[in-house]
Amino acid sequence: MSFMDAKDRRIVKLEKLLNAALEDNARLKARIAALEKNSTNSSKPPSSDIVKPPKPRKDKERRRKIGAQKGHKQYLRNPLAPELVDEVIKLELTDCPDCGHKLDLEKIEPKITQQIELVEKPYTVNAGCSERWRE
Repeated sequence: MSFMDAKDRRIVKLEKLLNAALEDNARLKARIAALEKNSTNSSKPPSSDIVKPPKPRKDKERRRKIGAQKGHKQYLRNPLAPELVDEVIKLELTDCPDCGHKLDLEKIEPKITQQIELVEKPYTVNAGCSERWRE
């Protein structure tokens, strides 16, 4: 009989643990359901929505790079008219700066870069005074 008593006690103990786990599970499911409610799937106002952080991007390589995207037309600033250019400096690269190999410049189209210098004071002020204004 003592064997049956131990078995019965174990069954009662396991039933108590099962009932406690089922109650806990029901409580947690109710809490999850309440947390998942927002203004889009319930009658709650939008101001009651919990602000969630943005979802992390799955593929960081999909982010666009700065500047023009591949396959798009290139837009460059129009060069200034030759009569507006004050100074022309011709720079020519004849050797590779890394290996020293001679470069064939006939195959490469020249690149023209225009730079506009902004001076600190682009104007001058001349003041004059006549004799009659001194009095």
